[in-house]
Amino acid sequence: MALIDPLSRLDPPHRPDWRSELTTAQFGPMAEDLLAVCIEAAGSGSATIARPIVDRGIDLYLRRLRSLLTIPIQVKAFQHLSPDGNGNLDLPVTDVSDDPAGYLAMMHLPAPHDQLYRRLFLIPFREFRERCPRGLLHDRECFSFTGNFSSGSSDLWTNYLVDIDRLPEWLAAVPNWTTPIPPVPHAIRPHANIGDTLTQWRGEIGRLWTATELERAGAASIVLAEDRVRLDTVTLLIHDLSSRQIAGLHIRTGKITPGRTVHFEVPRPPFFIDKRLYVLLVLLQGDDLVHDFCLLIPSEALPGLGYSETITLDPLTKRFVPYRVASGDVGLAFLQRAFRT
Repeated sequence: MALIDPLSRLDPPHRPDWRSELTTAQFGPMAEDLLAVCIEAAGSGSATIARPIVDRGIDLYLRRLRSLLTIPIQVKAFQHLSPDGNGNLDLPVTDVSDDPAGYLAMMHLPAPHDQLYRRLFLIPFREFRERCPRGLLHDRECFSFTGNFSSGSSDLWTNYLVDIDRLPEWLAAVPNWTTPIPPVPHAIRPHANIGDTLTQWRGEIGRLWTATELERAGAASIVLAEDRVRLDTVTLLIHDLSSRQIAGLHIRTGKITPGRTVHFEVPRPPFFIDKRLYVLLVLLQGDDLVHDFCLLIPSEALPGLGYSETITLDPLTKRFVPYRVASGDVGLAFLQRAFRT
């Protein structure tokens, strides 16, 4: 049976009339999720959002797929505005990042707080820190933000007020966002025969172990973030808080065979090459414990090594010897290579 006026069923629903009494702990993550949905939809397949594993100030990492072009975003949200559309917020100066690539997103979630208001502020961190008035609150230096979310007024932040339906244009204006990304070069070697595929849970052993080693080596100086749904080759996005640089790690986990070999395969597409993107091959022994060494390979070296190879361990295949790293040193080795050179 045909619907009467079927297109009308696709319109956004009327706002529900339930009462929503949210705690601050609930409200903040809801705002982050709603903004992430809006930006990913506005990206039309070009954008992905990574979320930090450990919160160190940045709430979302907006990244262009198949690249390390990344925009750190801090999210602040209002449950209520004044009758004329003003939002007022005091933020400790130390709580606002000064990352030159990042943005502060100021949003309103009107009751019942399940959707964003139709406009939001997207303010570069540096602009916010330079222009926002400051004052003392409970003996702490704070930024005193006041912004009007209506379109009929003009204030200090009007130029950073963005309509939700204009987010595609905002993304397109990000430097290099629309620059074409070339496909990866072809491997110079024929593909090897593919061995037994690891079960997914064994693959996750490598990911979780690597995250632990990076956190241990970083000692709170880095942020690890990951996409909720992985759409390209970046398993972990790493943000170095001191240099403010972004790096990526593609993690492969290989099971050592009784013959002391391991199969190494990197899917392409969606692989890409960047000087701060590395491939880590985590080797698992028969008992699923991590072997005494791993292979840490710059993405730039992969076309010459091959994307699908069977590697011998005793002795290690010669062309992979330069990338051997003791397992206990993996975190520090990656951070030094990605950020200190």
